[in-house]
Amino acid sequence: MIGALCGCWFRLGGARQLFPLSPTVVQTSMSRSQVALLGLGLLLMLLLYVGLPGPLKQTSWLWGDPNVTVLAGLTPGNSPIFYREVLPLNRARRVQVVLLHGKAFNSHTWEQLGTLQLLSQRGYRAVALDLPGFGNSASSKEASTEAGRAELLAKALRDLEVQNAVLVSPSLSGRYALPFLMRGHHQLHGFVPIAPTSTQNYTQEQFWAVKLTKHSAMTSKGPEEEHPSVTLFRQYLRIRTVQPKPDYGAAVAFLEERARQLGLSCQKVEVAPGYVVTVLTWPGTNPTLSSILLNSHTDVVPVFKEYWSHDPFEAFKDSEGYIYARGAQDMKCISIQYLEAVRRLKVEGHQFPRTIHMTFVPDEEVGGHQGMELFVQRPEFQVLRAGFALDEGLANPTDAFTVFYSERSPWWVRITSTGRPGHGSRFIEDTAAEKLHKVVSSILAFREKEWQRLQSNPHLKEGAVTSVNLTKLEGGVAYNVVPATMSASFDFRVAPDVDLKAFEEQLQSWCQAAGEGVTFEFGQKWTQPQVTPTDDSNPWWAAFSGVCKDLNLTLEPEICPAATDSRYLRAVGVPALGFSPMNRTPVLLHDHDERLHEAVFLRGVDIYTHLLPALASVPALPSES
Repeated sequence: MIGALCGCWFRLGGARQLFPLSPTVVQTSMSRSQVALLGLGLLLMLLLYVGLPGPLKQTSWLWGDPNVTVLAGLTPGNSPIFYREVLPLNRARRVQVVLLHGKAFNSHTWEQLGTLQLLSQRGYRAVALDLPGFGNSASSKEASTEAGRAELLAKALRDLEVQNAVLVSPSLSGRYALPFLMRGHHQLHGFVPIAPTSTQNYTQEQFWAVKLTKHSAMTSKGPEEEHPSVTLFRQYLRIRTVQPKPDYGAAVAFLEERARQLGLSCQKVEVAPGYVVTVLTWPGTNPTLSSILLNSHTDVVPVFKEYWSHDPFEAFKDSEGYIYARGAQDMKCISIQYLEAVRRLKVEGHQFPRTIHMTFVPDEEVGGHQGMELFVQRPEFQVLRAGFALDEGLANPTDAFTVFYSERSPWWVRITSTGRPGHGSRFIEDTAAEKLHKVVSSILAFREKEWQRLQSNPHLKEGAVTSVNLTKLEGGVAYNVVPATMSASFDFRVAPDVDLKAFEEQLQSWCQAAGEGVTFEFGQKWTQPQVTPTDDSNPWWAAFSGVCKDLNLTLEPEICPAATDSRYLRAVGVPALGFSPMNRTPVLLHDHDERLHEAVFLRGVDIYTHLLPALASVPALPSES
């Protein structure tokens, strides 16, 4: 891959080749003489870069054209970027070209060399940028960080409304182009690296993720062109572990085979008839230390196939690299990322003080009552001696990564109201419907209050307030009969800082205020909310956040607004974080067309490959002495 970065043409998303930079590229849009001429020009540019101390002073063009107008300007905002632009002289092509520059150059060089003019003649819109601190672009404090440089380039492309871009990046500009490429290369049409700097800052897996996008667009190619981790992910997605009748047997068999291939022990714990927890174990060197638990669930929620673009159990991959499948985000991606991170670490010969257990549990999507809730009560769980756990999180559409350190408590409440029945034509007093209406009104007024509290405080996240939704209404037998009984069901998600006893008393008071014969019962009632500390007093958090800082990952710690198996782990004293390494990704769990980009998936493998050594090497805690 490093060799490929020193002069190859990446064709992303099926882009048509613009100009070749290595003998391996097949020219499609220029004649041989034009290609040779442009190649000589680029070679001259590189020679000038080596031989000259500063930008060229002369204004002679290698390919001038008096009919081509070179426009210039500044992008808007606090860190404006100077640019030169040419529009297509003839019929416009779909692809646009963005030209960066090296240390000894700026955007003017591309005009002096005639590259801008030639591209215009060939029908391309082309934009040459002055990077911050070069040419006519002022220095920018945002350019001091990798994330800042990536965002500066991304913003410039947005401001200039560049679409279907081929990004040309010589030498120094790699400090901008490579971070941008790693964060959003599927937004590009192509990438032309010319010995870019900063390649040492990225792993082979990350470059694989860039390379594979061109393969994913070539539907005629076989699976041998796909990254093997992606292939394994798609195989797992095709196992129909969909509620209400999940094929757990097939999932367990798949995991057993993974254990055999990785040289891991595999234990199957049947917590209820037909409900098996599969545990894969990588022993550490110090058995006196508590272990790391990597948890994921095997079941997925139901689908409505008529609303999907592709079969939700085909694991279809489109030309852009998006994989469509139920469980793509929730949470079969995490299961395979754990396995592939362990595989990579084992292949590299690593061994860590703490044992790593991977648990694959059933029943999470319907409450975990036949899964983790039972498992944590069994001796097989106690033997694991879990000291810290990672579980599922949530995708984040921004650059940041969401981390859950606690959860709201699910309370499923059914309000039942009894009253006087009678004929539908009469004004009957004290009916079940009247009294139920009063309770429903009280609860929905509480809902509105919590909603306003969330809206009025920009620092609050959804998990920090109590939500409630009316999910079911029942009652009545005929249009002309006033029923004696009616009920309403609610889904409460109670914030962890709420006094649960006082909240239950509030429910009771709403029912009493409605009148006699109004009662409530619980379909589910979680009363053990726990919080995993997210400061340096927690050595697990210090290790986790330290790795993320080293990888330049921005974390957003939050309270999970829903419920996961983490609550059962925290309730028995195991600190847990909910983390799904999916940034720049829309939240599509439980949605139609649930999907995940393969580059995001592979980036997640890389992140876990860094996280696991740090977590499994946390020094002995005072409680372990």
